Amino acid sequence: MAHTGDGADTDRMSEPLLLAAGVADLAYDGIGAALRGARSLLGRSDLSELARDGRRELSQRGELALRRCAPTAESHMELLARRACAASPPGQSDD
Repeated sequence: MAHTGDGADTDRMSEPLLLAAGVADLAYDGIGAALRGARSLLGRSDLSELARDGRRELSQRGELALRRCAPTAESHMELLARRACAASPPGQSDD
């Protein structure tokens, strides 16, 4: 790319244009790859099995994501231990 003038103002003005062109090129490559992948999927004989496996995997990923983000319930054994500690008289130890 040829630059004219001192270059400082031109570089600042062309940076957004260059960034936009880079994003557009990246999107174009991504869309092309997705279309090639979809075309190869349509020719498969085990498409229903592949879809079933994909659905199962997405379901498992969703379950893991919910476990990671959602508040978890206290474990049953921990709950029983807390109740036992609360019910024991003060000063009594397990020794």
